[in-house]
Amino acid sequence: MARPKNFLGLSVVKIGPIAADGGMGTTLTEILGATVKGSASLVLNEGTYEDLEIEEEDTAYDEIETAAAKWAFQLESYNVSAKALSELGAGELTEGASGAPDSIGMDVPFSIERSVECLTRNGAKLEIARMKIRVRPQFDAQKGVYAKVIVTGKPMKPEKAGLKTVIKTDAPAS
Repeated sequence: MARPKNFLGLSVVKIGPIAADGGMGTTLTEILGATVKGSASLVLNEGTYEDLEIEEEDTAYDEIETAAAKWAFQLESYNVSAKALSELGAGELTEGASGAPDSIGMDVPFSIERSVECLTRNGAKLEIARMKIRVRPQFDAQKGVYAKVIVTGKPMKPEKAGLKTVIKTDAPAS
């Protein structure tokens, strides 16, 4: 039985423009899908700290924070379609005409800022109003290995006053 307050299994990741007021976007869509099993996470990385020591004792006298804790997002997807890569800032899409396939011209992908929503299989939700997203296509040319795109993101402080960086909503009661 899934615990409704927990975050269990990815159902969909939706990405879209940040709202005009700097809050959570309202027109989010699934761009990628086909998420590589075990690759999706949102983690609050611990900051770094330095002990201040004194001569009189072997234990720390105090501790100072040298780098603040930061959120980090990552997922990998097997969807390396030209359209999906283009929507994530990897390059310029050329839509195929008369049944021809789409293509994308890529240099070094650029970062984009978007709203991101992650939904779980049990109905819990993570909302990130403003995230800086970076993509890294990986075109493996090995038998039995699919190409993939690696998406990393840094949740940023929303521009809308009073809104938290990450909002987690529990799954509805079953």
